[in-house]
Amino acid sequence: MIEVGRRFAAYILLLLFLVSTATAESASSSWEQENSFVWEYDFELGYISTASLYHDEKIFVRTSGISEPAVTALGVDGELLWKHSNPATMSNDMSPLVYVQAGQGGCGSWPEMILVGWTDGTIEAIHPNNGTVHWSTQTEVAGWGITGAFSVEEDSVVVPTRKGVGQYCLADGHQQWWVETDLGWRNGVTVSSQGYYVGSEIGNLWKVSPQGTATLLSSFEGKIRHAPIQTDAGLLVHVQYALSSSVTLVHPEDGSILQEFPSGPSPGIPSLHDGKITTGDSSSLNIFSCNNTCQLTDTFSHHTNGEIGVSPQGWIVVPTNIPNSNWGVVSYDDNHTASYSRIDVGIYGYGTSSPLWFSLNEINYTVFGNDQSLLRVFQETGAQNSQPPLQPVVGEDLVENEQEFDWSEQGLLFVMYVFLSMSAIFFLNRNKDLFLKSSSALMLMIALLILPELSSVWSKAFDEQFPQDSFDEDWNDEWPDVWLDTQIVTFEIEGQTFTVGGLSGHEDVLSLTQAAANELEFEFTAEESELGWYVSSIDDRQGQGWNYFVDGKKEVVSADKSPTESATIVRWVLL
Repeated sequence: MIEVGRRFAAYILLLLFLVSTATAESASSSWEQENSFVWEYDFELGYISTASLYHDEKIFVRTSGISEPAVTALGVDGELLWKHSNPATMSNDMSPLVYVQAGQGGCGSWPEMILVGWTDGTIEAIHPNNGTVHWSTQTEVAGWGITGAFSVEEDSVVVPTRKGVGQYCLADGHQQWWVETDLGWRNGVTVSSQGYYVGSEIGNLWKVSPQGTATLLSSFEGKIRHAPIQTDAGLLVHVQYALSSSVTLVHPEDGSILQEFPSGPSPGIPSLHDGKITTGDSSSLNIFSCNNTCQLTDTFSHHTNGEIGVSPQGWIVVPTNIPNSNWGVVSYDDNHTASYSRIDVGIYGYGTSSPLWFSLNEINYTVFGNDQSLLRVFQETGAQNSQPPLQPVVGEDLVENEQEFDWSEQGLLFVMYVFLSMSAIFFLNRNKDLFLKSSSALMLMIALLILPELSSVWSKAFDEQFPQDSFDEDWNDEWPDVWLDTQIVTFEIEGQTFTVGGLSGHEDVLSLTQAAANELEFEFTAEESELGWYVSSIDDRQGQGWNYFVDGKKEVVSADKSPTESATIVRWVLL
């Protein structure tokens, strides 16, 4: 009986070792195992705030937040083909690029084009082969111009402008009609058989007829910052409030509220794929199934405030809008059970743009970009890919990411198996001294194998949860020279950066921030406590609070207790 017990214990020891090895191997995301890095392109300056576009073996990327916001065309090997700039644009451009096939209609004919909406109110149609402008038209500007998604319909494009909705001819860009609604930001327009739906910054949901007549369908005490989504259960809008949000189903005819689901603050842009709707905010990703009614099927903890992408294989991939962060992925198994993981694509930090997916020579590719102005391309690996992969353009300064065979690690594993076998033999033969010696050596080798990985994982997790309290706040060469040696305030709000300079005479951060907010016409709220005045809301955004940095150093005292110099850079970050 004792002999059986010893044999059983030896088998358990072996099983535990094998299981632990398998578990360590499966800890990596399956996406990272199935995809490999190909090339990257560094734009050096600017944010990639919306998904890139692919057509005819070209990748089109828009960058903004710099002196020359642009649309850039890259070859599939990373070669720069052309760049079209718009130095007149006023802020971060978030309106997605739209590809239009060549065609003709009642207002004329047009070549293939890429439609671009700019925050200076310009709509441009550019040629995808060389970036030249086919036509351009101007819309109204109030603080900024176009920030939402277009919808192409037959021979026209419907555009959510700053103050309303307009229809424009694809042939020459002339305005067919325009109707005023409300001020909008990132408020895309949705096309239906009965007309168009669009939201606004004051929470109004509008229905616009095909002839351009606007009717107020429903109203909320919040903001609608995405194109409404049509479902079998009703019209879905993710309404943003000061400290929370609500996923709401609205009747498309009478505007009555059919369902409401409470959600977190600062929502992103929902996506619809294969009957499922995914929403995101600063606290979670939520997945809904909508038939006659909507049901919340899955919730995962994740911080995202931008676009939500869905791959052709049905993977949900979202950026993370916090410092030093990775991307979130939701995948489904054969039983349609959802699971969440994070993937490391080599780009960290704030991001609001969805990935791009495309296929070439029967190989699937994924393109990532975010506020670090870096674009990275990955290819799917596996037996199904029978064609040769992309080759990076010669001469580019690219980062290699090949996984080489690690002889030292494999050798250590072999020796571990030898010591495991020896330990089992000594245990079965009741040789206590040799068993303790061999098992101690085995434990030491296991530690040598896993400690570097544990250290790396712990370091990355610590960095994500506790970002550094200071950084180098350098002068931005894009700022005008008249701002030198003055007081400057920067606001980082949901992927956008707003900066005011040339200020002077302010002795503390509170008064300086108030002055900068007034310059930008931002609503500004501060609350008094026993420890001083704390900023609670900027531009009507509260999020999970505000952090501020003075010349790169994070401050922990109240804003009125933090002194400022004559040449100071204050940075406010929405959490």
